[in-house]
Amino acid sequence: MIPCVPRARITVAAFVLAVACGGPPTGPSTPRATGVEAAALPYVVYDRDGRRVDDAALFGALAAARAVCVGEQHSNPHHHWVQLRVVDELSRRAAAAGRPFALGMEMFQRPFQAVLDAYARGRIDDRVLLARTEWRKRWGYDFALYRPIVALAIRRGAALVALNVRKEIASKVGRHGLDGLTDAERAELPELDLSDARHRAWFDGVMREHPGGEVTDSVYAAQVLWDETMADTAARWLSADSRRRMVILAGNGHCHDSAVVARLRRRGIEPAVSVRPVIDDGEGGADDALRDRATDFVVVMTAPSAGG
Repeated sequence: MIPCVPRARITVAAFVLAVACGGPPTGPSTPRATGVEAAALPYVVYDRDGRRVDDAALFGALAAARAVCVGEQHSNPHHHWVQLRVVDELSRRAAAAGRPFALGMEMFQRPFQAVLDAYARGRIDDRVLLARTEWRKRWGYDFALYRPIVALAIRRGAALVALNVRKEIASKVGRHGLDGLTDAERAELPELDLSDARHRAWFDGVMREHPGGEVTDSVYAAQVLWDETMADTAARWLSADSRRRMVILAGNGHCHDSAVVARLRRRGIEPAVSVRPVIDDGEGGADDALRDRATDFVVVMTAPSAGG
């Protein structure tokens, strides 16, 4: 949710700061040889009980799900490589089975769905896509991190789905709460569940870890609005046809049990499965991810060498 905080464990903290900065300004760029496709690292996959699973078991479970939420630290190309790997495998299987497939993206907001449709059909190029979706203002990370995933999905005939709430509404809720919205703005909201004690405890803990992170009901409501809108958008697409399957790309703070995944299940989308990429860099992040047991699968990658 928060584009401008680089640490994976605080990607949802300080919402008001997040909506104000939106990440580093970038425009269209050319993928480098050192980009996402070249960002593969040795990895081991664990299930939520800490048991190692092989690729066959992993992708078998993911292929059986209606929705798969694959997390990311937004600027980490290795995390995006995991997403690329999942989209590659699941889109291939969906095509072979004749199942409609979609790539759902946190990075695009719902009012821009028609732009994504035009891009998927080849009617506009990267430059126009980024301009019309106001990418620099609303997301800001280098599109080269996402281009290989999006391009692969389009080649496989996938739909692109803009999942997120308008930034203006999320920002307003973060500052003034739901009561600060106009009737017209309220009409854009999905069903919201603010009563999940587990999710609130997780959110409060994350905020306390972030310097200057203020734990308020308004900021929490904005976080829930972010999750609920993505879940609602995905569920609407999936519910139109029981054969449909979707991979969701979102920050790690959204792809866990009590976030988007739980809110998909509440809307009748099951199985809904979560995947979290993490690099074992010796600083405890991998151990924390396994200890939390908050995602169905954790992909633990070996830290790249200093020279690589």
